[in-house]
Amino acid sequence: MLELVRKTSRKIRRRALISGFYLALFFLVWLLLSSYVNLGNTKQLSAYDDDWDDISNFRKEISSLGIQTKSLVSSPLLLNEIENPVNSTFVISGVEKDTFSLPSIGSDSSFISFSEPEGYSGSEISAITGFVKRGGTVIVLDDFGYSSGIADAVGISYSNHRLYDDEYAVELDYNYVWMNISQNHTDWDDSELYHSGHSRWHQGTDPTGTGMHPCSLWTESKIEFSSRDEAGVCAHHYNSTTKMIEYSPDYSLLLNAPSAFESIEFSGDFSYYEAVGKSSPQSYLDLNDDGKITLETETAQSEADLQGPFDVYIETCDSSDCSDTTGGRIYFLSDGSALINAIYDFENANSGEFDVDGKTISNIPANDNRKWALDVIAESVLSGKNFTNKEFIIPSDDAMVIFDESRHSQNVLFTDAYNLIYFLLVYFTGDGIGMLLLFVLLFLAFEAILIKKTDPEPWRHIFNIIYYGFGDAKRYGYYTRTNKIKQVFLSRVRNLNALSREEFDRMPAQELQQMINDPMLVKFVFENKKYDLEQTVAIVKRIKAWQKG
Repeated sequence: MLELVRKTSRKIRRRALISGFYLALFFLVWLLLSSYVNLGNTKQLSAYDDDWDDISNFRKEISSLGIQTKSLVSSPLLLNEIENPVNSTFVISGVEKDTFSLPSIGSDSSFISFSEPEGYSGSEISAITGFVKRGGTVIVLDDFGYSSGIADAVGISYSNHRLYDDEYAVELDYNYVWMNISQNHTDWDDSELYHSGHSRWHQGTDPTGTGMHPCSLWTESKIEFSSRDEAGVCAHHYNSTTKMIEYSPDYSLLLNAPSAFESIEFSGDFSYYEAVGKSSPQSYLDLNDDGKITLETETAQSEADLQGPFDVYIETCDSSDCSDTTGGRIYFLSDGSALINAIYDFENANSGEFDVDGKTISNIPANDNRKWALDVIAESVLSGKNFTNKEFIIPSDDAMVIFDESRHSQNVLFTDAYNLIYFLLVYFTGDGIGMLLLFVLLFLAFEAILIKKTDPEPWRHIFNIIYYGFGDAKRYGYYTRTNKIKQVFLSRVRNLNALSREEFDRMPAQELQQMINDPMLVKFVFENKKYDLEQTVAIVKRIKAWQKG
């Protein structure tokens, strides 16, 4: 009775421990997911959704040009797997989620960092900057997100304040601000200080220019193309009348509630920094974030909002003047929604393709956001030096554009959980500290299993003759042979009577029959005949009953 109570107590404790373990595991998983998954966030800026505030039209047009497009849902650590990214572009459009602060190797490889920059871990930022140093192109579109970690790594700083500008789209409202990069923009005083076309690409009209855009060189070559499709990645500059590419370095970009960059002395890992686009002199940064413009005449100078112009578009390159076609580049634009479908494809938007809260969009002004984005892609994928051979205006075979979907809210628990698991998998297999942690965790788990496992009992062979049945007759065919059953039964008789093999072999048949004392089993032992399955089962049952008796 006492032994039964002990066994019952052990079972209860074991079940309690197992239940506690799974409850703790469930709580930890829930805590992790709750900090990562936010189902209340608006789903936007995805390259694979077709709403007005996604960027799928940009992806579709790139794909139609013959450029391979991919999405990255786990971690930018995978950029390390691209051996030659010269013709590859990594697009970051809105960083809506922060990263986990997982241990990683810091900027000084002799130390381990336990805190991470905003948006991306130190290892991920190293992967992105390494991608650029190997010749890749990165487009960073963000305003109040978590891209500051990337910006800080190259010596740029986000203001994290809302930009208001008198140069806004009157067809819409003050939330939509113009950024003009134009040689012909003369609306401001001293506008030549702010607008001379794209500061690097406009040199394509000057033979001594070092940063000529590839499409501008095709303009200078005066090669005729029979159709827009033949113009390849410069097709957006194609003039159907002249049948030539007519590149222009002027851009009027429409921004939606942008921020700005701080005016600092550029310093970082790259050689070239240029503030290409600025806001107007009548722009303001809302330093107190009250949604109003506070002038110095209205309040103390320390409390007034800051007046522009401000840097809104910055380029940085891994070469001294960005002239190296194999050198990497990063384009920073302080607006995460610069390429949303409603702005990028404004003609279709105005025809009623998109709606916001049930209201059709119909008044998006013409803009050059699409032209600018395609020019960035063209500069990335055109690697040919020959501007007279039409084959070189087609994207190279390894041209690729990768969209970062890892920092977008999915609004679906399963999708975000999958992305999280994929992120952890990439971290534990792609980061040095992650692989070390994985090894330590596996080692501790195996040690725990070995400690918990009880030692096995001494080995012994047990033959149970009671296994019988149609299925077992096939599985244990050897043991269903009558000779084998007879041998095992006689061994049992000998053991029960404490006889040696020699004594048992010399025993008279009559004495053996008396020991068995069962007519059916005596007949089974002394007669050599074949038994069918039913008879064999009956014999086995008889032996079982004899053993109990």
